[in-house]
Amino acid sequence: MLDLRQLTKELIQSGWQRGEADTPADEAVLRAIGHRNLDLAERKRSVIEWLNRYKVLMGLPAETRAPIASRIIAFADGRQQESLYLDKDKIVNEFDKLGDCINEDVPQNRTGKSRVVTSLTSKALWCCYPNDVPIFDRNAVRALGVISRVCHLAPGRNQSEYASFVDVWLQVYSQVECVIQPADLSDCPYKVRALDRLLWYLGQDGFYDCSADSTIA
Repeated sequence: MLDLRQLTKELIQSGWQRGEADTPADEAVLRAIGHRNLDLAERKRSVIEWLNRYKVLMGLPAETRAPIASRIIAFADGRQQESLYLDKDKIVNEFDKLGDCINEDVPQNRTGKSRVVTSLTSKALWCCYPNDVPIFDRNAVRALGVISRVCHLAPGRNQSEYASFVDVWLQVYSQVECVIQPADLSDCPYKVRALDRLLWYLGQDGFYDCSADSTIA
């Protein structure tokens, strides 16, 4: 069976948890989300820039982006708690509420269905709870799918796609969190982002490229 702790140690030694290019952008959006006294237009601009960076607004009409950013900010300003305590039910509940807000401004397609905004919602929710929320994206889903099979980490039955993702993500995190040390987070103070970045690396298309390791070390 795959030793997740050892794998995490090796990936950290190679530097795949680092995100020097991402961290300043992350900090900027967290500041915009967390400081209600900032100019609203500036807060919205920061949120839109960050979401564009992660390509989750692609395909949405330009005129919907500011309203979506406004809803995310309003959701953040209305938070009743500072932390979700890495609790799956709380994370999924907040995800569902934020997703409903975002969908108010997402246009329907020709069949009358709204665009799927799972990745967009998870990223927006992370901005609200950066110590608790795993980021849902294609690479992370692909990596967790393999890990769940190899390590027999099954999600609970009859859950949504996002709830199943969070379920397995938290199972993995509970095993590897102890090997993610403060020194490994020199550019990012959020442990959950370290695992996000490792999963993003593991879930990439293509085969192992030894030259990539030499650029990280």
